[in-house]
Amino acid sequence: MSENIQTMLATQVDFAWWIAAGGLLGCLALAYCLFRMRSLYRAVRDEQVNHQELIDNLSEGIYRSLPNGRQLSANPALVRLNGYDSEAELLAGVTDIGSEWYVDPARRDAFRAELEKNGKVENFISEIYRHKTRERIWISESARLVRDRRTGKPLYYEGSVREITETVKRLRLQDMFEKLTSQLPGGLFQMLRRNGGRFSVLYTSRGFRDLLGYEYNAVPGDPNSILHMVHAEDRARYLETLRQSGMNLSAWECEFRLHAVDGSEKWLRVAAMPESTEDGIVWHGYLSDTSARRKNELEIERLAFFDPLTGLPNRRCLFDAVGEQMEACSRNGNRGAILFIDLDNFKTLNDTMGHDVGDIFLKQVATRLQAAVAPGDTVGRIGGDEFVIVLSLSDTTAASATRNAIVAANRVLAALRQEFTLGQMTHRTSASVGVLVFDGSERGPEVLMKNADMAMYQAKSSGRNNVALFDPRVLQKERKRFRLLSDMRGALVENNLELHYQPQVNMAGHVVGAEALLRWNHADHGALSPSDFVGLAEQHGLSELLGRGVIETSVRTLAEWKKNPRLEGLRMAVNISLKSLRDPDFVAFLHDRLEEHALNPQLLTLEMTERVLTSDQMQIQRRMNELKALGVRLSLDDFGTGYSSIAYLKKLPFDELKVDGSFIADIEASENNRALVQSMLDMASTLGLSAVAEHVQTARQEALLKASGCAFFQGWLYGRAMTGEDFARFVLDRNPTSILRFPGSTRQGA
Repeated sequence: MSENIQTMLATQVDFAWWIAAGGLLGCLALAYCLFRMRSLYRAVRDEQVNHQELIDNLSEGIYRSLPNGRQLSANPALVRLNGYDSEAELLAGVTDIGSEWYVDPARRDAFRAELEKNGKVENFISEIYRHKTRERIWISESARLVRDRRTGKPLYYEGSVREITETVKRLRLQDMFEKLTSQLPGGLFQMLRRNGGRFSVLYTSRGFRDLLGYEYNAVPGDPNSILHMVHAEDRARYLETLRQSGMNLSAWECEFRLHAVDGSEKWLRVAAMPESTEDGIVWHGYLSDTSARRKNELEIERLAFFDPLTGLPNRRCLFDAVGEQMEACSRNGNRGAILFIDLDNFKTLNDTMGHDVGDIFLKQVATRLQAAVAPGDTVGRIGGDEFVIVLSLSDTTAASATRNAIVAANRVLAALRQEFTLGQMTHRTSASVGVLVFDGSERGPEVLMKNADMAMYQAKSSGRNNVALFDPRVLQKERKRFRLLSDMRGALVENNLELHYQPQVNMAGHVVGAEALLRWNHADHGALSPSDFVGLAEQHGLSELLGRGVIETSVRTLAEWKKNPRLEGLRMAVNISLKSLRDPDFVAFLHDRLEEHALNPQLLTLEMTERVLTSDQMQIQRRMNELKALGVRLSLDDFGTGYSSIAYLKKLPFDELKVDGSFIADIEASENNRALVQSMLDMASTLGLSAVAEHVQTARQEALLKASGCAFFQGWLYGRAMTGEDFARFVLDRNPTSILRFPGSTRQGA
């Protein structure tokens, strides 16, 4: 029993020991678990702290918000982005993110719609307000929707916000830059030459790519591809100007031809400034299309050197051709010749058949002239109906060269005598050809052309359809004329030309007016009449200046007469030319002169010849009506010489007719002339015009004219043309204190 008790006690002792050991082990396990849990907690807490620190130190804004938009949390970056100092201040300040944050509230709805549909939003670009300061900025926002895992109900959403204002500004500027450069007529580029010598293209605008014919998005990265497009003849200059620009860091400018990708050829101009950088030299440049300008320059050159109608060399080009031929003659010892050709009666064809027919004719003339000479000769047109041929002769002697030049001139005449077909009509013409042979020792092309022109006028004066060789004696005559022309220019400037006055008398023999006649007392040639120099003035464009000078002096003389009661009622008759009538400023000029001297316009009579009436009748009639509106009198000079028609005279506002002196000269001996004069005087009376008989030299002529009804006279019977002072004395001696003046025109309207 005791053994059982001992055994039982021993068993209990062992059990207790095991219980104690188990408890100890349990405590140890519990302690380990607690330690482990504490370690894990600390790790989780540290991780949370690290995570929060990471969020707090991010440059992007991080937030968590309820689905209704109320923010639950925001990191410091988002706080700063909204202009606040703390998270609490931000969360308290924002109440409605949709209306308070987004510049366009509709962006909030779009954000929510995309978030609910996809559960996330990525790179959502919006313009928002910096909440506190209300500054407008741009952001990129990404977010995800967090749902309850069991119910799927949206709990909140969280996301990030990044400010991209500078990026948007840069993109806007870039877009604006691209739009601006796309509207430029040329293109911009940047090209780099690296220190090692290799080239690369850094930038090209759309305009640059368009000029070279590249597709919209294609960019030429290798400058060599552009170099190969440059015209072979321009490539060396292109490379040399680029090399010089790089060496001197000076502007790169070059104009060259280029074959674009699409095959078209263009003229381009590059202008660029080089800049030295660490990587090498960068050219900032502009490429422009100069094709239109080049085309215009070529057209201008064509117009400058070639006749636009016939395509032949013009005057300027012909002068160059003559100069080149003169140099060749001096160098080779041979001779050349100039044929100066003027078409006879071309103006008649042009005026009667029209300029279009005249142009066709001139083109055919050009073709025939080219066919009539050798290929090495030059055919040109210097204007109007005048052509010039420069012959390249192999002759070394003057006689041989002259003979061959005359043969060539006759060959030209023969070609032009052949019938021309001008549309539905045929036309025959002839020409006057002046021939000049030269050896290159002359003073210049201008002299040769002028002498050839003189030779042509010799041919024309010999009866047209003729050839004339230049005669040096004609040159002497022309030199005299040009010296006279030079002297006349000086006389006009210095007002050395003067007016003489021939009396006009009434039936009682009293002076009622005068005709002003131009005179020039030349230092070498003595007294010159208008026939000696007026034609020269008209030929060289001085007739308008001459006419204005006559008007100026006449009006000034009338103003002097006005000061004397015995002279103040006298009339002045002045001849005016067709050039003056066509001058658009003549009426205003005359009006100003009359106003300046406060003259009665009726005291001034403007005489014009019947030749004026053959010009542009509508223009002349309009100008005469303008003159008539000033109040001046208009007289038809040299009436009866054959140009006037009575029907036309009735339309024109004449006040007076002057019977031509050729009829007066034979009035005593010729019954026919007396009848003609009677008819003229009757016509004047019928039209309500005054009549003046000029060149009356005898008392018998005066008596016959009075018997025919003529009331006013002019001629040597009464007095020759005299100076102003002599005329004034003549009037005072001849006239009584009171005289009968010229009557006003009885004609009504015109």
